[in-house]
Amino acid sequence: MLGAGLGFVAGFSTGWLARGRVDSSRGAVVSVIATYFKAVERVKRIVAIEREHLEDLVAEGRAKFELDRARARVAQPPRESAPQVVVPRERAA
Repeated sequence: MLGAGLGFVAGFSTGWLARGRVDSSRGAVVSVIATYFKAVERVKRIVAIEREHLEDLVAEGRAKFELDRARARVAQPPRESAPQVVVPRERAA
């Protein structure tokens, strides 16, 4: 009888400890998954910021290029073309 009682107490306490371990590991896994999602969110936000910055740089570069090209067109005097000489054709008889 004493052995059965000790067996019951040992089994009960082992089950209790196992359940405590599983619940605590489950909480740890949930915490790790939540941390993963936070990191993914942060990376997405950083990528969006950097993408917007890059788009701004490209737009600014294009605007500067267009402005420089327009200034170059205005600064160049129009080229005079060489006079065209037209040779009269002979009429066929």
